[in-house]
Amino acid sequence: MTDVVIDFKWDEFAWNYADHAYHSYGGGWYGTHGRYDMKAEAESAATARGFGLIDGGNGNPLEWWSLNGYYSCDCGLIRTRVNYENAVKTFELAGVECWEWRGYVAYDASSRRGREIAAEIGASLTGYPVLDDERLSELEWDAAVEYINDQCGLPEGVDAADVLREMPEVPPCMHCFSCDAEDVLTSFGYSSCMDCSAWIKADGYPVERVCYDCADREQEGDCSCIPNYVDTLRHMSLYPTASDLREIQRGCETCYPIRWPHGDAKVGM
Repeated sequence: MTDVVIDFKWDEFAWNYADHAYHSYGGGWYGTHGRYDMKAEAESAATARGFGLIDGGNGNPLEWWSLNGYYSCDCGLIRTRVNYENAVKTFELAGVECWEWRGYVAYDASSRRGREIAAEIGASLTGYPVLDDERLSELEWDAAVEYINDQCGLPEGVDAADVLREMPEVPPCMHCFSCDAEDVLTSFGYSSCMDCSAWIKADGYPVERVCYDCADREQEGDCSCIPNYVDTLRHMSLYPTASDLREIQRGCETCYPIRWPHGDAKVGM
C-alpha cells in the first residue's frame, strides 16, 4: 500500500472497492490510479487525512443524496435519503468529516471514531436496509401527500392528508402501489363529473352528474337558459345531469332550433 500513499489512512472497504469493480482505469473500478483520485478528492473536499466508504449492505458504497438530480422511483429514493441523512448526521455529531465522492458518502478514515461509525452503519444495513424507520415513514407520508395533491385532482376543501388517513396504509411508493384516493373520495360523498372527471359533492345522487363548468359549456350563443339554470343549482349546492340540461334546451325557443334543427331531440345525451 505504500506505493500509493505513506501518511494517508484507508478503510478496508474503500481499499477493496478500488480493487474489485469495473472502471475505465483497468484492474478494478478505481485500482491504484483510483486511490490517487480518492486521496485527491479527500484533500480537496475536506482537510481529511484518510479516505473511507461505507458498505451500503449490498456490497456497494452507501449512496449520497441531494435534492437535485434524482428521477428514480420513490421506493429506492426515499430509502437512500434516509440512510444518507442518518449517516451524515452521525458523522457530523462525532466531529468526523464526510463528503460526496462520485455519488457516495466518503469520510475521513484517519478518525478512529469515523471507522467505528462506518462499521456500525455497514453492519446495520447488512441486516436491515433502513437506518431510521420513523424518518422513512415520515418521508413516505410526505411523498404520498404530494402525489395525491398533484395527480388526483382533489375537490376544493379536501386535504390530501385527510384522504391518506382514510387509506388502509400509506403506500410506500405511489408509483408502484395503487392509489385508493378515488375510493376514499367516494366514501366522502363525492362523485366524478361524467364529462371531465372533476370531483363534485353529490351525496346520494343515483344518477351521474356534471360539474358547473361542463354544464356552462352547453350554453348556445348568448342564450341564458343554461347559465340561469346552473346558477340556480349552484346556489343550492346541487349539480345537473346531462338529461337535465337537454330538457332545459328542449323547452327553450332559442336553443331548440339550434341544437335540433331537424326536431330530433331524443331523451338523454
